[in-house]
Order: sequence, then structure tokens, then C-alpha cells
Amino acid sequence: MNTSDTELVLRDLRKQLPRLKGRITAADASAATGHSYDAVRDALDELMNIFVCRLQVTESGEILYDFGGSLRRRGSKTLRERLGDAGRFLWKAFTIGFKLWITVMLVVYFTAFVVILIAMLLGGKDTKRGIKLGWIADLFADMFRIRGARMAVGYAVDSDGLRHRELRQIRRRQPDVTEENKRLVQSVYDFVFGPPRPDFDPFANEKEVAAWLRREKGILTMTELVALAGWTYDEASERMAEYLTRFKGDADITEDGVLIGRFDRLLLSGDRAAGGGKVELFWDEYEAPYVMTGNSTGRNAFIAFMNGFNLLFSLAMFSSPGGMAIVMENAGIPLAPDFIHVVFGIVPLLFSVIFFAVPLLRFPSVWRAERRRHLRNLRRRILRIVFEEQGRPFTAAQLHARIAAAGGKVPNLKELEAALAALLPYFDGRTTLEDDGTVLYVFDRVGHEVQVARRERTVRQTPGLGKVLFDTGESTTL
Repeated sequence: MNTSDTELVLRDLRKQLPRLKGRITAADASAATGHSYDAVRDALDELMNIFVCRLQVTESGEILYDFGGSLRRRGSKTLRERLGDAGRFLWKAFTIGFKLWITVMLVVYFTAFVVILIAMLLGGKDTKRGIKLGWIADLFADMFRIRGARMAVGYAVDSDGLRHRELRQIRRRQPDVTEENKRLVQSVYDFVFGPPRPDFDPFANEKEVAAWLRREKGILTMTELVALAGWTYDEASERMAEYLTRFKGDADITEDGVLIGRFDRLLLSGDRAAGGGKVELFWDEYEAPYVMTGNSTGRNAFIAFMNGFNLLFSLAMFSSPGGMAIVMENAGIPLAPDFIHVVFGIVPLLFSVIFFAVPLLRFPSVWRAERRRHLRNLRRRILRIVFEEQGRPFTAAQLHARIAAAGGKVPNLKELEAALAALLPYFDGRTTLEDDGTVLYVFDRVGHEVQVARRERTVRQTPGLGKVLFDTGESTTL
């Protein structure tokens, strides 16, 4: 089709989609618009490239394109997502500004208040001698060093015995060495905002799928997308549609009724070493725990003491600036009461209250995030066994034993049964009963699609580039 014909078919298809509630087959599209079957297939592929779509297989073996109740452009964000982005931006701006304030207030004011207190106790003797403040420059420098892009990624084990990535601070002037323990400033920032987490590559899933396709003869099923990223089958259906357009693949229905993506173009490589990202299955990517500070109890106590000291001292300055001015003048530090009220009263008092308030306000969200992380990691441990069983039925007790044998903290049986029941509808699982009434869990689709994909790869002949027929770098003689 030429461009004008394609635009005409696309326009007609878009008119019909609301009437069909966004669900349409190529035959539906051809009948509704009057365009040829091949024309609407091409147009549906183009629509799938523009709008979010799920692919489903009907009993007759047809592909059902589900664009939802309303068309949503790929990459476009919902109102909730936009509000979330705005919230994250504001939070990031607040953390940057407050970290600067922390460096000034907590450390510098603490030092200033200690100097003032000593001066009061000694009655005006010289207390400045021997105090060196050059280290403050390093504190400000730390504010820019303590972020994901400037930290090294290492590995740690959480309380469940599961290995995960974590960020470690790089030693000053030694970029190849990481600190054994966190420096004080990082501990202070973490006390307020929590420790930084490893950055997530927004194209990590795409790179991983590309690497998988090159390794696995250009074949992809929705079950394999589940294994790669832990998506539910509904989510994997949307992703399959996206990758078919992104990587120029073709959707095919096998004789077993399994939707398979074939990505021949992605196999045409000049260098097999250019394989894309690293393939790491969902259950090998455990998430790092969400913690309040990541500091030791002693370090948290010291930080709380510093801020508590500032809070009490600033409260005294705020409540009685005139009296404090007289005391300070007797100690050899003459300052106006108004100056004391604002600079040593209002400002540090406000800061100290916020310093303690932010962790308290963070606590509920950290608790919820950690609970969700625990459930996601439990899902990983369950899915590993589900894929290893490949459709064979198993009991909760058998699953419990397998997870225990794999190592790490073992969840209790009741928690495991609840997690299994929650997974069933999302991964096309079902339950059945043995003769004695024991509940069996079966994930037929997982086993079926794994076997079909294995069979398809066995008979698959991967395309190659062939011989080079023309090279612009070669000289020719006329």
C-alpha cells in the first residue's frame, strides 16, 4: 500500500475500534472497513506500533488485538503517572535543598553551639584557638558524591538470605576503592531520606529481551516474558505487542494454539558479540530491602543526639533571646537579641523539627514498600519452582520444601499458600484435589509454552547475513 492508502485504512480502523470496544481481529477489521485482509493486517501492525495493545489468541487460532476501551499512545503517561512524576521531582528538589541545609545546619550549627556553650562555661576565655574548620569543605563535597551515579554497585544479602545489589560509597581520591563503612555525612543524609538505591536502566527489559532473542534463535513466547521480568500474562501480552513493533517481529500461532513472536531481523548480526543486554531471569534479580536509614544503632543515636542538641539549644535561643544575649555577652560573644532570635533560634529550630519529622513521615511508606518487596521476592522464589516443574502439579508443602532446599529464610506455610492463591489468576494457574483432599497447584500454560518453544527452536533455521555483495569501502575499476 502507498502512504495515502495506509492512512485511509488506519483512519477507518480507528473509527471502528470504539464500537468494538477496542477488541478486533483482522477478519473483524476487514469486514467492518471493507479493506482487504492483508491491508488491515498491515494497518493493525501500524496501530500496534502507535498505541498500547494486548495480543490474545482465540480458540479458532486467530490473533485478537485488544486496544482497550480508549486508545493510549505508547510512551504516553496516565494522569496518575504524571502526578507521580511531579511528586518525585518535588521530592528530589526537596532532598537536594535539604541536604545542603543539613550540611550547614546540623554540622556547622552543632559546632557553633558547642563553641558558644564552652565559651559560656569558661566565662569568655579564648575558645577559638586550635579549632580547624577546613573539613567542612569535604562535607559539602560529599553532598555531590552521595548519589547513585557516583557510587559503586556491590552485592549484599538481606535478612531473608537473598542476594541483591546495593550502592557503596567510593573512597575520596581513590575511585577504585569503596568505603568499608559509611562516612558520617552519608549516614546523616540516610538518617533523613534513607539510603540511595541502585539506578534502574529504563531500557533494561528491552536490552534483556534482545539478548534473549539472539541467544534463543529469535523466538519469544509470553511465558518467556514472564520468566524474564515477572510480568503477569496480561502485562506480557502488552509487552509482546510492543516488542513485535519495536524489533520488527512477526506474530505466529502454532498448531498448539500458542502465540509466538519470531524476530528474524534481530538475528541479522555482523558481530555475534553484539548481543544486547545481560539475560537474568526474574527469580535471579532479588530486590534490595527498603530500610529507614541503613545505619548502625550507634550511628543513628549519635546523629539523633546532634540534632537533639541543636533542637534544645535553638529552643533556648528562641524562647529567651534577651536573656541569652546577656549570658553570651558575659561570655565574650556580644550579639543583638533579634539576631540571636532569628539566626540561633528560629532557623535552627525549624530545621531540627523538619530533620526529625521527615523520617517519621517516611516510615509508613518505607514499611509498605518493604512489605511489597518481600511479596515480590516471594513471588520470585515461587515462580522459580513453577518453571522448574513445567506444568507438573505440586502441593504447598512440596513447594515449601523446595524453597527451603534452595536456601535463605523459609516463609511459613500459611504465607506461602496465600501467595500461591494470589498468583493463580495472574499466571493462568488452577487448583485440583487429590483423592485425600490435598490441594494441588497446576500451571499448565507455563509447562505447555515452555515445551512448544523448545520444539520450535529445535526445528528453527536461523537466518544469516550471507555473503557481502557490495562494499562501499572497496575501490572499483571501470
